[in-house]
Amino acid sequence: MKTGFVAAAAFTLMASASAWADPPSGGDAAGARIFKDANCVACHKWSGTGGGGYGGAAANLRKTGLPEDQIEQTVRCGHIGGGMPYFQEDAYKTGSCYGLKADQLDVKTMPAAAEHFLQPAEIKTVAHYVATHFKGKGDPTHEECVGFFGHETHLCDELPKGDGDKTSASDNSSSHHLKIETAPDANAPTGK
Repeated sequence: MKTGFVAAAAFTLMASASAWADPPSGGDAAGARIFKDANCVACHKWSGTGGGGYGGAAANLRKTGLPEDQIEQTVRCGHIGGGMPYFQEDAYKTGSCYGLKADQLDVKTMPAAAEHFLQPAEIKTVAHYVATHFKGKGDPTHEECVGFFGHETHLCDELPKGDGDKTSASDNSSSHHLKIETAPDANAPTGK
């Protein structure tokens, strides 16, 4: 009985350690699923362009200058004094985020807790997705939109296709087209 418990505990420890050390698994599909499930789209939009959202002016992930490890840290820890929530459950209990604990932050600086926390491997996977799928990319395209939703949607109607042309849309649906909003990179230094 003890041998089985020790083996199970060892496997769990190895799996946890590898979740932080190994490259993300699942590729774009897993990253997109986590991006949707964690409701990143509420502020950063399906396209990663950000703009106005529940938490204020969300960062345009296509224009972020953060390297992947800092994107991961931002997902884990949120943004001090900003609208980005933290997705690591114990982030401000242990001091693992920016060396701070909740009792060292006030209401204005403490990031909000995410509605649903993510596991370390999920944080790594979604950070990798942001770094490889959005960062440094140009404007969103029709193909990206259809790929994200898995089907045609009115949100994709006005976006350029791969050949640079926009899809045709009826005049009756023009009020339902996606308006791409931009915001300054919320993660950029402010000079304060």
